[in-house]
Amino acid sequence: MKKVFLLAFLLVGFASVQAQQLTVQSPAATNTPGLNQHEVDAVPFEMQFMLIDERTVIRSDGSVGRMPKTAVKQGLTEIGLMANTYATIGDSRNQVAHDPNTGSVAVVFRGNDRSTQGDGNTLYIRYSTDNGVTWGPQGDNVATSASPRYPSIFLRHAGGTANTALLWPQVDQFNDGTSGFRDIFSMKSDIGNANAQYSVVPDPPFWSIPYNIVPDQTTGDLYSMALGLEPSNGASTGELYLLRSTDGGHNWAPVTFDQPVYTSDIVPNGYFGTNLRLDVSPNGVIALGFGLIIESEPGRAFLLDENHEVAWRVSTDKGMSWGQLERFRPADIANKPSPFSAKFTMAWDFDIMLDYLDRPHFLTVASADINPFGPFDDAPTDSTINLSSVDSTFAVEITYFDVDGQRDWKMFPIGPVRRVRTDRLSFTAGTAEDTPYLIRNEPKWARTLDGKKIYAKWISPLTSWRVAPVAGQLTLFQDTILQVYANGRHVDSRSTQSWTYGWPFGQPDQVTNEIDSLMRWTALEEVSAKFTKLAYYAGDEGHLHIIFTEWGIGETLDDDPVNTDQVVWYLEDVIIPVSDVAAVEQIDNSPGDFALAQNYPNPFNPSTEISFTLPRAAHTTLRVFNLLGQEVATLVNELRHAGTHIATFDAQSLPSGMYIYRLESGNNSLSHKMMLSK
Repeated sequence: MKKVFLLAFLLVGFASVQAQQLTVQSPAATNTPGLNQHEVDAVPFEMQFMLIDERTVIRSDGSVGRMPKTAVKQGLTEIGLMANTYATIGDSRNQVAHDPNTGSVAVVFRGNDRSTQGDGNTLYIRYSTDNGVTWGPQGDNVATSASPRYPSIFLRHAGGTANTALLWPQVDQFNDGTSGFRDIFSMKSDIGNANAQYSVVPDPPFWSIPYNIVPDQTTGDLYSMALGLEPSNGASTGELYLLRSTDGGHNWAPVTFDQPVYTSDIVPNGYFGTNLRLDVSPNGVIALGFGLIIESEPGRAFLLDENHEVAWRVSTDKGMSWGQLERFRPADIANKPSPFSAKFTMAWDFDIMLDYLDRPHFLTVASADINPFGPFDDAPTDSTINLSSVDSTFAVEITYFDVDGQRDWKMFPIGPVRRVRTDRLSFTAGTAEDTPYLIRNEPKWARTLDGKKIYAKWISPLTSWRVAPVAGQLTLFQDTILQVYANGRHVDSRSTQSWTYGWPFGQPDQVTNEIDSLMRWTALEEVSAKFTKLAYYAGDEGHLHIIFTEWGIGETLDDDPVNTDQVVWYLEDVIIPVSDVAAVEQIDNSPGDFALAQNYPNPFNPSTEISFTLPRAAHTTLRVFNLLGQEVATLVNELRHAGTHIATFDAQSLPSGMYIYRLESGNNSLSHKMMLSK
């Protein structure tokens, strides 16, 4: 009855607010006859409406209809309903895990009833044993504490099977009567929650929310981090400690109290550290990484700044001691790709991944200018909001290659980020003066077991909306629908086009919906896709495991008629093929003098790299001869463009000795000697 009355009331008042409505550009429904997926993504349709409840709308012609439920390219599995999306807020913890050896996947979430008798004080895990194709039932509550919050999950592989490792903090009271986080609980179980074993991290100190669980493949140990708290009042000790489990996630304890992972005194003056991330390489090297943000004034910083840095410190003895802080300013990279060759600014978003050579790969967001943050800056003359244009802001990888013992830093743009921040109004915002919730781009890494293929996930908007009160009822007008993006590459590739799905970074006018859809894995039509998570491990064939939640920031009632359900969605069949490194790659497209570099390493066994530079496009050959003048390999025999190229020579089948390699392009020719030493 309440909804019927509200609908009639708004129908009467519809004409008075019609001028405020926005024309929304959205992807077409995916069942359009005769179109393939890319063509479907490129077909816009216009829809004007007002939101009455979570799915009931009034169209511009006065008719009443239902909003289409979330649409995706690959399909969705509904994992469960949560009490609120606070349960998955925070990039420093993860609610989805994958074991690539067995194909098991697990998702943990809080129940959705927040009453004192309800299941909001519960934790549920759902499992798939076939890489997310089918899912088991919700199962029973796995929490042993009264108020579990913010869980992190990992599937540890040992002895041919996988087991579940789960961490969560507990809300409790301190000695002064205040409440806050105090204890960290843990669970180890078989897949499906059988044979569960529980424990509590020893105190003092008391503990705040634990970070992601990451594995040491050399020992089978698991690691996390947690901030120490004063037992008297829950105040921070300022020290972040490394936690370790040597028994698959049953028992956890600090590695040492003598060497905290992080304290504020390691941060240089004039900066602050943000988005702390922990990772362990396939070789067992542990790294702490974070964004090093320069202050514009004490305690404040610009969201985008050329002086922001990436920072990290390493432990080679399983966390017993830590090296000095290393730092690098991405703006200092030489030969930055377009458009960053003209201007570069870095945002606060951050993640770190160590590869099979223990090299750090930093994931951030960068811009060649400052995008307008106000939605009407995109449409200053009318009410049509269209964010389909992409000018100069992207998810970006920062890493280095060892060249003659020196670090050669590289920057690889990955994919589109239309805004480095989104001011998202809550559904319960009563007035325009209410503080919006700030959304950033949630960049996150995954990798294969061998550490040779890495994958990036992030979110970016396509269309905008607004929430405002109409006749006392909140109405959806303009806000942001966020989409999930992902891409992948081989870490040894130095090519400027090394990511699976390319993007015309320096030519924004060539960007189309079809290009965008190559790395966009959702086509969401509702306010959705906030708080995305990516499982740490990807499958060998590039299978990623991603969850996201529909919008809600935790302060609304479950039966709020304006709210969508707080649903945990699993994104099906996200598979990104990553090719092995090509025999010849172009690493720079800037013309230069005709040159052939000395191979590196030299002597070598069994492979080496040969770099050459061309002043113009021409048919080019790069051949290898033995000392008898016999050709033993042809590395290049094709048209190559101007710029610098790297060829890999694999001499696995050749005997030790001296060889000669010769580069010919146009009328130019150069040769060098190299030594194969087995």
